Amino acid sequence: MSLYSDVAFAFNQLISATDVLNQFLHECEVVHAECYKLPPSAGDISDTSGWELVTPEKHIGFTALSMATGAFSRFTPDYNHSPKYPFRLPGFIQLAPSHYQLASQLVDACNLQKVIIKELINSSKLNQSQKRDLIQSICPNAITLQIYRLIKAADGPVKRVGFTWCNKNSMRTINKDEFLTYLAGSKDNPPSGKTRAEWAPWVDKEIELVKAKPGEIIKIKRPLPITPKLNISFKDDTNTVMFYGHTPTIVFGEQACKVSPLTSYFRTGSRKNDMSYLIKRLYVLD
Repeated sequence: MSLYSDVAFAFNQLISATDVLNQFLHECEVVHAECYKLPPSAGDISDTSGWELVTPEKHIGFTALSMATGAFSRFTPDYNHSPKYPFRLPGFIQLAPSHYQLASQLVDACNLQKVIIKELINSSKLNQSQKRDLIQSICPNAITLQIYRLIKAADGPVKRVGFTWCNKNSMRTINKDEFLTYLAGSKDNPPSGKTRAEWAPWVDKEIELVKAKPGEIIKIKRPLPITPKLNISFKDDTNTVMFYGHTPTIVFGEQACKVSPLTSYFRTGSRKNDMSYLIKRLYVLD
């Protein structure tokens, strides 16, 4: 079989497995469900001004359950979110313990196909653009990360689910000569609203700053979208676990667990300005 056929087959298996899981969740005994809808700006790295205040919209009960199952089967962006960034829905579904075995099996069936798809694509010789084209030829407008993200199910009788926010940065290094080549090329690609004549002198100043910087390595520290996470503690001796809140987590317990809700995120200062940058627009450290 071709790579396309293998990935298409695994993706169709993922669709089927997810449908079975979602049908099961809607038919079984749900003790509690809680989800938090995030504003589109919370996942947009192109405009960090949207991160100063993020106010989640809380949903519980059947509405939350429907949102959660919709998130499990969502592989394309939400219509009002940027297509560049994955959809996120922190939350949880609490099931009666009697459903643990079957629920875990259904989650594993979904995750198996996700792993197969990821391994097929990453083991290929395709470049990033070709990988994206392959995925989107099978699922138009798909965001690859939403396909790869595993569905989480926690072991043990749940005691508390506590939501929180996490700030992260992406750190990378690049050879100075390579970075200078990139800057030189960017002179011919001015941003919207600027002419090349206006843009080129600005880039020339950046090139001089980089040339004057000691050493042969440039460090780039780029802020990532703020990330919702959840801590899950248990009534027995199962160790507390922490999951990213990209999609709802499935937990188990006879009685509704205690919840520390996801509160509004408020940033008092700009992470971009807290650090010393040589070139702020590209997050180049001084």
